[in-house]
Parts: sequence; C-alpha cells; structure tokens
Amino acid sequence: MHAAYGNLRQLLASLGYRGVKRIQFSMYTERKVNLVIMVATEKIRPGIEKELETQGIIVRWAATVKAAAGLLKSALDRTLVVTELALRDGNWRDVIEAVRSIDRSIPVLIVSSTSTAELWWDALECGVEDILPAPLSAARLREYLQDYPTR
Repeated sequence: MHAAYGNLRQLLASLGYRGVKRIQFSMYTERKVNLVIMVATEKIRPGIEKELETQGIIVRWAATVKAAAGLLKSALDRTLVVTELALRDGNWRDVIEAVRSIDRSIPVLIVSSTSTAELWWDALECGVEDILPAPLSAARLREYLQDYPTR
C-alpha cells in the first residue's frame, strides 16, 4: 500500500469515517446534508433545532450575513443555508453572494411569509433552490433534505 493512502485513511478516520477498506476518488460525493446554517435576525423557530438534531442534522444560527460567512468558512460538513428576506446587515441577496464566494455548490433556501411572483423570479435568477413558507417547519425542511441528493 502506498504511504499516501495510509495517511488518507488516518485523516478519514479522524473525520469519523471508520473502517475504510477501499479508497475511491470521485469529483462528486453523494453525502447527505448534515449541517444547516439558519440566517435570521431571531431564531426562526426555537424547537426546529432539536427536531433536526434528532435526525443527525446540526443547526447553527447566524444573525447577520457576516456571521453566516464565518460559519460557512469553517464548515466541514455538507451544508445547506436557510435565510430570511431581511437581515441586520443586508438581505437574502447578500447571503447568496457570500455563499457563492465561498462555495458555489451550497444550496440556499429562503423562508418567507410572502411569496410573490417577483420574489420567485428574483430568487431563481440568483440561484436560490427554493422558497419555503414561514413559519418554517422541521418536517418541510426534512422533506427538502431527503430529496436534495437527487437534485
């Protein structure tokens, strides 16, 4: 076995991948999302954290675009960003811009109590994956996450 593969096995084991027998390199890995970053001025729904964490999904909260960018830069897991329309230091477009500057593959969802045709058009043009109705429910978010690997 090549020494690099042994080091890679050690690295994978330290990240929680135990018992790796064969290492196969791929440009795309179909791992489920296990980190959700909620960008909201207030917690969208306090109980949603516990509901998602029972499914093995970690929830992190950011009150500003800047805080969300900081969380994204340190995220090691497959991540999803959920944002509300207006934030203290910007809006959903600023969140999209911050996400895309870090990793273009991270999906962004918007939570909104109003869903106009104009919002849908703008959101789709900016690369938003979906607009979820407020108040956000863990069930609706889980439904999205179940379908996500096939999107």
